[in-house]
Amino acid sequence: MTRNTLRLAAVSAVAAVSIGAGASLAQASETTAPARPAASSQVTLTAAQARALLADPAVSAELKAQDTTSLRAVAAGTATDVQARGAVGGAAKALFNLLKKHGGKIYSGAVKAAKANWGKFRSYMDGLPWYHPVRIAWVAAGAEAQYQLYTYIRSLV
Repeated sequence: MTRNTLRLAAVSAVAAVSIGAGASLAQASETTAPARPAASSQVTLTAAQARALLADPAVSAELKAQDTTSLRAVAAGTATDVQARGAVGGAAKALFNLLKKHGGKIYSGAVKAAKANWGKFRSYMDGLPWYHPVRIAWVAAGAEAQYQLYTYIRSLV
């Protein structure tokens, strides 16, 4: 190897290390920004989340038959891709219907928070009393269904 080849290799290695370190520092500095659930090619609920939603009577009352079937398939671990995506949508619809059902200050507060941004909406929903049916369903739904609820409410505004 020539001297120039070694220099180029050394410069490339230093650049790769510094870019990698810079990227991790940049990610660490962005942790204060409102976090959206990680985007993935597969948008699904976990089996535990599906079981929790099915076990909640307030949510079960708001689910359509097709959504219930999708959630049961996810809970059993036998869901197809279509059923898995349908389960997320069904959970978001059930959350929205439950939110409307409890109406008044809860619904208007959620809409107002959704107008602001994802962080405020998430904080508002997490700030509901632990025993409130909407809060229980919110926690059981998981991040992807929560974000779908947010985007749906935001689209209405």
